[in-house]
Amino acid sequence: MPNMRLLVVQSNTSEFMTDLIAEEARRAASPDTEIKAVTVGFGARGIECRTEVAIAAHATVVAFAENAEGIDAGLISCFSDPGLAAARELMPFPVVGIAETSMLTACMLGGRFSIVTLGARMAQPLRELAMQYGLGSRLASVRTIERRVVDAGSDPGSLADEVTALSNAAIEQDGAEVIILGGGAVAGLSRQLVDRINAPLLDGVTCAVRMAEALHGIGASKARAGSYRAPAAKEMVGVSPVLAGLFGSKR
Repeated sequence: MPNMRLLVVQSNTSEFMTDLIAEEARRAASPDTEIKAVTVGFGARGIECRTEVAIAAHATVVAFAENAEGIDAGLISCFSDPGLAAARELMPFPVVGIAETSMLTACMLGGRFSIVTLGARMAQPLRELAMQYGLGSRLASVRTIERRVVDAGSDPGSLADEVTALSNAAIEQDGAEVIILGGGAVAGLSRQLVDRINAPLLDGVTCAVRMAEALHGIGASKARAGSYRAPAAKEMVGVSPVLAGLFGSKR
């Protein structure tokens, strides 16, 4: 029997990316952790703007509702952490996101961190996300690669070179002391680049898997009071029946 079952929700609709993330999650996990990786049922192939994040948040919460049976902890493997707060409110187990977890981990390794990610349009939303997490003053910069998320794997050598150049520029020019590779599309790339980048290099999936295991290991319980307690019973219209059924359920 596994020590814990970890649900990994991939918040865009690209199955190949779920496979990549699942492989990296299994590599990072303890031997007795079982990984269940699922792709959301609707939304964008790659998440690259605020509207797509909003759609992904709904899809992510539905995926958690439909796959929660027998799960001990959850992980959202999209760097905008879509639906993270809602999933924490709704689920009876701890839920982590790769953005928040990697940012918090970066704060334990250096003073300021930079994010290197795909798509210039997500730079400002990621700055806002760092501020939302109370880490705006620790964010040195967001450096972006002009490549669509779904094309991340089309030329891996070129991608590795671009990430290396942007990461070292963030260190030398922006004052970054830790680099975070932002997004499931670059899961595992940090292992290839650790000797090419002159600061600690973090992979969000790895950080989130290990933090989910830690929260389960310390017996973190579901909030029964405050804003993260389970939602009260309420009639819902036009949403997934499984999701609607969780409103007012005792968990």
